[in-house]
Amino acid sequence: MADWESVREEEIHLRDYWKVIRKRGNSVVMFFAVVVAVATVGTLTATPVYRASTRVLIDRENQYIQNLNQGYVDFYSEDYYHTQYELIKSTAVAYRVVKNLNLEENPGFNPSAKRPGREGRGLFGVLSGIFKTGKTPAQPPAEDQALALARKIQGGLRVEPVKNSRIVNISYEYRDPRMAAAIANGVATAYVEQVLEIKMGTAKQAVEWMSKKIDEQKKALEESQRALQEYMKDKDVVELENMKEALTPQKVQNLGAQLVMAEAKRKETEASYSQAKGFTNNLTGALTVPAIAGDPVMQSLRTEEIKIEKDIMEMSKKYGDKHPLMIRLREDLRALREKMASEAKRIITSMKNDYELAKAREAGLRNSLAQGKGEAMALSEKSIQYGVLKREVESNQQMYDALLKRIKETSLIEEVKSFNIYIVDKAEVPKGPVRPRKFLNVLMSVIVGLFGGVGVAFFLEYIDNTFKKPEDVEEKLSLPVLGVIPFIKQSDIQDGRFELVSHADQKSSISEAYRALRTSLLLSAVEPIKSFAVTSCIEDEGKTTTAINLATTLAQMEKMVLLVDADLRKPKVHSVLGLDNSVGLSNFLARQVVQGIIKDSAVPNLSVITSGPLPPNPSELLGSQRMKEFLDIVTEKFDVILFDTAPLITVTDTTILTDAVDGAVLVIKSGTTTFDVAGRGVKLLKDVNAKILGIVLNSVDAKKEGYRYLYPYYYQYGAERKKTM
Repeated sequence: MADWESVREEEIHLRDYWKVIRKRGNSVVMFFAVVVAVATVGTLTATPVYRASTRVLIDRENQYIQNLNQGYVDFYSEDYYHTQYELIKSTAVAYRVVKNLNLEENPGFNPSAKRPGREGRGLFGVLSGIFKTGKTPAQPPAEDQALALARKIQGGLRVEPVKNSRIVNISYEYRDPRMAAAIANGVATAYVEQVLEIKMGTAKQAVEWMSKKIDEQKKALEESQRALQEYMKDKDVVELENMKEALTPQKVQNLGAQLVMAEAKRKETEASYSQAKGFTNNLTGALTVPAIAGDPVMQSLRTEEIKIEKDIMEMSKKYGDKHPLMIRLREDLRALREKMASEAKRIITSMKNDYELAKAREAGLRNSLAQGKGEAMALSEKSIQYGVLKREVESNQQMYDALLKRIKETSLIEEVKSFNIYIVDKAEVPKGPVRPRKFLNVLMSVIVGLFGGVGVAFFLEYIDNTFKKPEDVEEKLSLPVLGVIPFIKQSDIQDGRFELVSHADQKSSISEAYRALRTSLLLSAVEPIKSFAVTSCIEDEGKTTTAINLATTLAQMEKMVLLVDADLRKPKVHSVLGLDNSVGLSNFLARQVVQGIIKDSAVPNLSVITSGPLPPNPSELLGSQRMKEFLDIVTEKFDVILFDTAPLITVTDTTILTDAVDGAVLVIKSGTTTFDVAGRGVKLLKDVNAKILGIVLNSVDAKKEGYRYLYPYYYQYGAERKKTM
């Protein structure tokens, strides 16, 4: 059973994902089309690139060197081969290729090279001859041009070692297959030449130079040793480093730690004394100081004081004020308080002494720390010069030893040197390009476009914080959904007006939705609903349309319904129903006109009171005593009274009115109203204790949101009606 539930839950999640993809289908298709189109165009217009490869063997040289000197073991490590790879890709090798292949004069590789026989040919040659001036464009120096071509070779060069072998593939990519093969072979040849030059070029010169250098270094070592010896003798320096590290830093560190503690102690005692010194002669104030109130003696006296006060209160119920026992108790209380005052003064004096002592200790430690720092500075000045001289001796000694060792190694290598690099396979002219891979690029663009489009769809869904389905309302607002009004194009309505659809096109799907809303509203409360307000959080959410259609469907139940336009700022009911608005609710509330404000509409059993002229103080009128009188009057004459009100967040008119009616219906527009806005509107209603009957989710795109199944009968019924017409 548990497995079935988990499978069912997973299916529900997958269905939700499919809904998101269907809803954002346009975004998915657009992203997919753009990615595939860009990749396809880029692939088809890209210049083909060819790759030619040659194979080179880099063998170890002179295996027996390891037996002569164990220090050469690292020479054959992985670092050696990485060094060779970098040498192949070096500018020096690429420069050799440029010179060996004479690429500076090759127009196929160097666009700035002159093509023989092309000057003066064709229309371009004629025009260039006509407009040619005496000046010729400056050409870069030959050396700079060769270096630029060498870097161009480096950009297309690839060095890939063959795994578990000493063979290296040297590849070069270029748009001309013959040039690619020529440069790949040229790089291998230039690398061999470069290594040979390095091995054979300067071995003897290095030995001669190091022999001369070792004599100079020996003299420098002797001079630095004499300078260090003279400085130690002059400054009487004996084990200066040990003294500096063991004595001065430890002393300064200890003094610093003690100073921090002393400073903290001084601040603590100073704060306590500053708080208490103002209450020397004020026992009540002194007892508010924690240090005084927490003193054991003071706590004992305070306990005794409370006991005496308690005895006085108990005895006062039995004896008069002049009774000897009462007089004795008051005398004991007075004496005790004098003792407490004396004790408080003693504690304050002790706090002052502690503060003075902490202050003196801090000053002493500060002076000791300054003295210690002075000693450290003096010792540091000596150690600096000592360290300079000592490091110079050590540096000269190390350099002398390194030169002596190096000259022996170089002499040995010169005797046993050999060559260990061989070209195994030369590069051949490639038959086909390696880029672009048309099929792979298009396939990858399809995959990226598809998954990227889905990702864009889910991202757009994630950042969309508007209500789209009834579950969103119940989850975010914890309020019931009275009805879901589907989104229908205006052309699908018989007379083209949403506001009158429940009367003009009673068999349409949207009319059925309003009738479902009417049923939910009537069943939403135990007691019959006599009056309620239809409102929204912001403008253009469909509250007026909802109010008119809801009033129409209620009137179709043969109820006497009154629709009141209580939006005294931007009224719309009169313009929708085509009624005169010269007299209306504002006139009644302002005690101007009573007769003729109730108007008949085209809908049987539906009466309307328009807003009337716009008043300067709508909130005051809706919250006046006159409004309550209006409700009492219309409640007796009509079965249901609907109020079309102003938006909640914009003005306070609606919150004032909802306090006087039986409830409120909040209209939220799907895909427009955000969670924050709706939450704020609900909070405004709850703040005035308004009864929220429920939410109307308006303009829901049933197909887009995957909720078409909510109205299968309505859609089918509407289709049958159109066929009969």
